[in-house]
Amino acid sequence: MNVDFSALKERIERNLLAYVATRSDSNSPLENNIDTFFKNWAGQVPYFQQHPEHWGLFPIPNDPLDRSVSWCLLKGEGSDTLVFIHHHDCVDTQDYGALEPLCLDPAALEDAFRAGQMYIPQDAQDDLASGAWMFGRGVCDMKGGASIQLSLLEQYSQDTDFHGNIVLISVGDEENLSAGMRGACYLLKELKDTYGLTYKMMLNSEPHEREEDPKVGSVYDGSIGKILPVVYVRGKVAHAGQIFGGLNPINLLAEIVRRTELNPFFIERVGNTVCPPCTWLYGKDQKLVYDVSIPQVAVGCLSVLPLQMSPMEIMNKLHSLCEEAFEDVIQDMNASYTVFCDKWGLPQERLPWQPKVRYFSEVYAEAERDGGAAFLEDYKATYEKAKQGFRSKTLSTVQAANLLIETTLKHVKDLSPTVVLAIAPPYYPSVNNIMLDAENAAFSEQALADLVAYGKSLGETYQVLNYFVGISDLSYAMFEADQENITYIENNMLLWGDIYRIPLEIIRELSMPVCNIGPWGKDLHRYTERVNKHELFEVTPRLVDFMVRRVLGD
Repeated sequence: MNVDFSALKERIERNLLAYVATRSDSNSPLENNIDTFFKNWAGQVPYFQQHPEHWGLFPIPNDPLDRSVSWCLLKGEGSDTLVFIHHHDCVDTQDYGALEPLCLDPAALEDAFRAGQMYIPQDAQDDLASGAWMFGRGVCDMKGGASIQLSLLEQYSQDTDFHGNIVLISVGDEENLSAGMRGACYLLKELKDTYGLTYKMMLNSEPHEREEDPKVGSVYDGSIGKILPVVYVRGKVAHAGQIFGGLNPINLLAEIVRRTELNPFFIERVGNTVCPPCTWLYGKDQKLVYDVSIPQVAVGCLSVLPLQMSPMEIMNKLHSLCEEAFEDVIQDMNASYTVFCDKWGLPQERLPWQPKVRYFSEVYAEAERDGGAAFLEDYKATYEKAKQGFRSKTLSTVQAANLLIETTLKHVKDLSPTVVLAIAPPYYPSVNNIMLDAENAAFSEQALADLVAYGKSLGETYQVLNYFVGISDLSYAMFEADQENITYIENNMLLWGDIYRIPLEIIRELSMPVCNIGPWGKDLHRYTERVNKHELFEVTPRLVDFMVRRVLGD
């Protein structure tokens, strides 16, 4: 079937305005508004009226907000299947200030901007004046790309001899912990088993930005990873006037931060993409009130965005850096103590501290050995407390993780200063088609090369970038690590279980090539968020349609 692109433009605009008008703030009950939107959308598509078993709402397992994954299946000829994915949650709208009531109505918002009711930067003013851009929350990230998928599927569904199959899944929570996509993995397996589907590619439609050349667009054959190591430092409390009787955890954490912040070791280049070095997102002591003693505990969390390094490689390097930092802090303390003793005329002695850096799995095993049943009971109660705090949003993931480490250490007999390393949610595996077998890697490489050539025939210049660096749900399209790495993640990921879980075994079973083709957008997550209309209505739909037919062999 040939797509009627002139009619498609009207479909995209209609779907987009309805989608944007449906408030779906991330990590809030408002995401459930999408259930109604999706029911209304599917209800007006003749194919789904005739095949009500081919669409529905899949409840996300153990979700505190009772959210669902919206899904539908266009069942055509054969088993080859392309998976459309998009996320329907958006960041909140408080940054619109007095214009917040208008931010889900692009026309009204643009009128208010033109009337000068809110300051917008010059580049946004220029785009507004050009008429070539649509403004509003979600028009870019990512209900624009989502509406392209919905609209194409409407047209495909009119083809009674459609070759292949398309599964569309719309997920929430992408802007937070990707609960939607993690839950959707169970759905994808269920659909695969029920209908005998062979997944050939997962296609996302996240927007792309053009910082270097506004004439060159980007498509992606991978997505960057994300891991959040937690560093828990327990020192030794002492009065500030008797400082050498203790070990200040702030000093040790600061040295660890100094050795890791922007550390070149974590800068990888794979293909044409270079990932940024790691950076610290959180760091503080655990004192709740002021007194003249040094704190007992300081904690921190850093962000690592890998391209190929596994969690085990990252944590092993972090372990060695923490050991070096611990040794240097002790050496500096002894040097200072030598001067102190010399000035007092006291005999010089070495301080008693020894470097000790352990993974959470090791500390847990020690607590189980030392504390036995009492520890297991206490840990279970703390886990439930962390779960309730996490679900009520009174505890962040880092705070909940620290609570579990604190409880575990309480049951370890060794009270000496120590550094404990763990992983906090969320975890995004890095993915790229080169991680797959040679056949799938070669197929996706050629398909993307053909896509670029097709774009050129349309008068559009596109490049293939090897990793989408904005972090996306494509991370859960494949997992090629071995069982050792899976076990390592499970043992060292705090809150693992019914609070946070990634079905890594299912993802590994379903592993498929990935591709991201989305419209050109600007100022994601800002009140000047906007999407280019030419890309939204003309170019991106053609590129997505080309890839669908290329993958399904039509």
